[in-house]
Amino acid sequence: MSDKPRATKRPDVVMSETGGRFSLTCRPFFLSVLLACSYPLFAVAELDDIPHIPHVVEKAEVSFEFDYLYAAPHRAFAIAPGGTWAWQAGKQTTDSAKKTALEKCQQDTRQKCVLFAVDEDIVFNEKAWSELWGPYLKYEQAQKKIVGTDPGQKFPDLKFTDPKGLNKTLSSLRGKVVFVHFWGCWCPSCRYEIVSLIDLYRMLKETMGDQIEFVVLQVREPISQARKWAKENNVVALPLSDSGIKSSSDTTFMLKDGGTIDDSELATVFPASYVVDKHGVVVFSHMGSVHDWSEYVPFFRDVANRSGK
Repeated sequence: MSDKPRATKRPDVVMSETGGRFSLTCRPFFLSVLLACSYPLFAVAELDDIPHIPHVVEKAEVSFEFDYLYAAPHRAFAIAPGGTWAWQAGKQTTDSAKKTALEKCQQDTRQKCVLFAVDEDIVFNEKAWSELWGPYLKYEQAQKKIVGTDPGQKFPDLKFTDPKGLNKTLSSLRGKVVFVHFWGCWCPSCRYEIVSLIDLYRMLKETMGDQIEFVVLQVREPISQARKWAKENNVVALPLSDSGIKSSSDTTFMLKDGGTIDDSELATVFPASYVVDKHGVVVFSHMGSVHDWSEYVPFFRDVANRSGK
């Protein structure tokens, strides 16, 4: 699981509560001692061989190194796009370990969980990983879906003004992959994330060109305030659209049909991000900041290549 690992007293289940007990600067030393003093419990027997776990926070990698690596078999470690993770140990069979790890992971995400490790083996499939936003709906299937923010639903048809001053709606971008991002310069996590977003924007525009559209919308502040902050902090490379929000007390977005939607229906926290496929269907959502958006580039390429049929 991602942010709040849950402890358990059951002897056959080991989660990630102990993952942060060592300082990060001491991790290589402690791990080398453990590896030297322990019989080989895992196929990755050297520090340099421990693989990077995609999308997860550092706490998960610490737990993998210091807890999962030395837990009793049978065990399994599961992850999902967006950073959710969970693991189980002390099960009677590998099938039981895999099943329970996937179930625990799936409780905390709408994305599909997959196995990263099972007992002594790394089973992570990098190619299959980048295809997990699919399968993508065909046009006829997409038209029948209800409007909402869950994967598989049609994202609300917001009205906004693009960086060139043109009035747009999300439905006017059909045929493109759309990255919808809600942020505010008053939000520390939003400011933390923006450099990574700029890197993502540049990489995707270089490789995907017009197949991708960024719709970056300010919340609870006027666009003048957002653009002023961006200019003062030299982050103008990211195109900022105008959501129409006028003040800190304004929480309502306009829809194409003349209706409105409150920002609480789009985000539980800020920043909040959505990826919408070429038919306007949500394929990915994330509440909160992402440490490294560059890890998501293969996913964007996959949805650009395989959606919109």
